[in-house]
Amino acid sequence: MGEHVHIVFADEIGTPFLQMLKDRGHHCEVAHNCSAENLDQFIQDANVLVVRSTRVTRSAINAAPQLGLIIRAGAGTDTIDSQAASEQGIYVCNVPGRNAAAVAELTLGLLLAVDRQIPAATADLREGRWAKATYSNADGLKGRTLAILGLGEIGLEVAQRASAFGLHLRALRRSERSSATLSRISELGIDLYDSLQELLHDVDIASLHLPLTDRTSKFVDRHFLGYLPEGAILLNTARGDLVDEEALFESMNSKDIRVGLDVYEDEPSATSADWSIAIAGHPNFVGTHHIGASTHQAQAAIAGGVVDVIDAYSEGNLLNCVNLVDRPLGACAISVRHRDEVGALAAILACLRGAGINVQQMQNEIFAGASPTAAVATIRTSMAPSAQILHDLRQVDAVLRVDIVDRA
Repeated sequence: MGEHVHIVFADEIGTPFLQMLKDRGHHCEVAHNCSAENLDQFIQDANVLVVRSTRVTRSAINAAPQLGLIIRAGAGTDTIDSQAASEQGIYVCNVPGRNAAAVAELTLGLLLAVDRQIPAATADLREGRWAKATYSNADGLKGRTLAILGLGEIGLEVAQRASAFGLHLRALRRSERSSATLSRISELGIDLYDSLQELLHDVDIASLHLPLTDRTSKFVDRHFLGYLPEGAILLNTARGDLVDEEALFESMNSKDIRVGLDVYEDEPSATSADWSIAIAGHPNFVGTHHIGASTHQAQAAIAGGVVDVIDAYSEGNLLNCVNLVDRPLGACAISVRHRDEVGALAAILACLRGAGINVQQMQNEIFAGASPTAAVATIRTSMAPSAQILHDLRQVDAVLRVDIVDRA
């Protein structure tokens, strides 16, 4: 096992997983009664912060000088100020996919609840009313069409369950999908469409499974809702800010759109609060309390994923980091082959620094064989080196060869 770290949990984690980390030698604290407003008081000495629902603000990050890693116990990281973390050199990692089955189950539960009016029927029974005629007009699911917005792990889990109900599945075509995802799309018989208007124009149900980004914020706006047929069902178990709730409320009145929501704009970050929204009073509304991942199965799976991320970090590795650049940077890449000896890299970097060239990405790999061997450093720089700089690099005592391998 690698380095021992001080871990603070802003939200509860299962006792077995907490004990597992303690057995590895880590110092673990659960911050009871923690909130976004007082988080800074709990993490001043923390190396690792684990959050589920608690928001992590810039002020909290700036108050934690020892912090090196923030883990979101789930997939979405929009509750963490990743920009502030990046400015302080703090990794932000998540645990994707571990809650996929639970969220998919709730999605289908909401769909059934909306179609069969289960909450209203239950309320009538509790009030002593028998109203069979009122609740005998469901459309049913078999043969209807479901558009899935977002075919990540959760979207595909929804598709698998929806297929078992006999729903026809469709989604948007995306060029960047992996071969594994394309294979699953084919297996599940999901039809792909080129535009949002084509996708939605005759659907019965639209279900949101997108991450919240600048591009997807208010994804469901008046244009989106205008494409939906009258009486369609909209489901959202992803992020509340994907939906313009004012526009949705209008469409519930004007187009009889029915909704099943687990997430909301400006929902409380606390687990309990006095809170109300206009949309909840509409007869076409069915809702839950952001509990998509709140099953024992999902929480155990997520906690296991958190342990995996901490294990990797304590050994100098990263799992599921979301705030590192995942593309090549710089004006060019320089390949420097050098002897694997003390001071070689320092001399190479000093040469670049003296020329005012910033190193933006670097990888150093050692050749196999009996020591001493050589190494090769691939260095991506902010600007292309001049012929003089290349000459100076080649004059460094430990350098064997210098090549430009890529120009942006």
